[in-house]
Amino acid sequence: MGVRTKIEIGIAAALVAILCLVWFQHKRIETLTGERDRYKGNTATLLSDVEQYRVWDSLNAARVQSLELTIQEYERFRAEDAALIKQLKTRNRDLAAVNKTQSQTIIDLRAVPRDTVVIIRDSIRVPAVSVHCGDIWYDFNGLLTAEEFTGILEHRDSLYLVETVQYKRFLGFLWRTNKVKNRRLDCVSKSPHNSIIGLEHIIIEK
Repeated sequence: MGVRTKIEIGIAAALVAILCLVWFQHKRIETLTGERDRYKGNTATLLSDVEQYRVWDSLNAARVQSLELTIQEYERFRAEDAALIKQLKTRNRDLAAVNKTQSQTIIDLRAVPRDTVVIIRDSIRVPAVSVHCGDIWYDFNGLLTAEEFTGILEHRDSLYLVETVQYKRFLGFLWRTNKVKNRRLDCVSKSPHNSIIGLEHIIIEK
């Protein structure tokens, strides 16, 4: 093997080593950039409040940006929720996202006494006044005696959860890539009596 051949092989090996190093550094920078963007997005989400708004001027809705956590971070910062999910027999590797909603129902009850009825308590006939009010979203039925008032309130609701994902574009304006730019969750309550006071959307990073 001539000296020139050895030099060419050495140069080729050096180029391969440089290319491997560049590729490794590129992947490392890509990973660190992704982690930086994730922490930056999580910080912005944690510092922002749940945005509340109305749909069709009557339906209460809320919007929140997504949190992106690893399963280890989720078990650390949401230990109570993680313990509850384990009761659902869900494996960590199968967990993709967790949504949590808190709502508040306030109904202005107003009813006109209806019929006078007789109820039996301990074999004793007790006169009572029947009360009812409601709409398609709730029913309230009660009985008023001389000693107490008892009743049942049934509330019905439908919650719509809509996830919106915006993807980054190559060079900021060309074709869409697979990298997520922004992710959010909207929750709409169909009941006009219900308000969404808390909303959380957590994506589990694999």
